[in-house]
This record gives sequence, C-alpha cells and structure tokens, in this order.
Amino acid sequence: MVNHLGERIKKLRKFKKLTQEQLAELVDIDVRQIASIEACESLPSIPTLLKFCSVFELSPNDILSYSSNYNAASSSLKADINDILALAQDEQLELIKKLILAVI
Repeated sequence: MVNHLGERIKKLRKFKKLTQEQLAELVDIDVRQIASIEACESLPSIPTLLKFCSVFELSPNDILSYSSNYNAASSSLKADINDILALAQDEQLELIKKLILAVI
C-alpha cells in the first residue's frame, strides 16, 4: 500500500486533469510535497490524506486500497455508464463507440 499510494495519487490527479500545482492548492500543501508523495518518497499526513479523498471523491479505503488494474473511475461510475448504455439504441451505441475511440 505505502509503495503505491503516491502512484495512486498521481493517477487520480491526472484523471482529474489537475496539475501538481492545482492539487497542492486544493489540499493546501506545498507543490514539492505533492511531487514527493507522487514519487513515493513520503506519505501525506492523515489530514492531507482526507483532503485528497475529498478532492478525488473517494473514501480513505478506496484511496488506500491498491490493485494493479485500478482505474480511477469508481465502480459506481462504471455501473452508471453501464446503466446508460443499457438504455441506448443500436444507432446510439454506434455513436458512443465512435466517441470513445476518438477520446482514447
């Protein structure tokens, strides 16, 4: 967990399209601390960890849990997307597929 927390925070930051400077401002720490955390050289304090949770809309358990195939989108977000897709008609699904391929 400790070795991967910095990696997780970096992935979440990039997923939210935040710079290190923006994230530092949101969690009220120095940008050098963000860089150190993301490089797995240090750990955030508990209050800072809770601020990360708030910014990334995750529980402490979610942010601390590590899975090598972790995707920043939460399982509830994936479930929401699946529910929407289930309602789409064939033409809409084809358009959605093209949009996804254009983004990825």
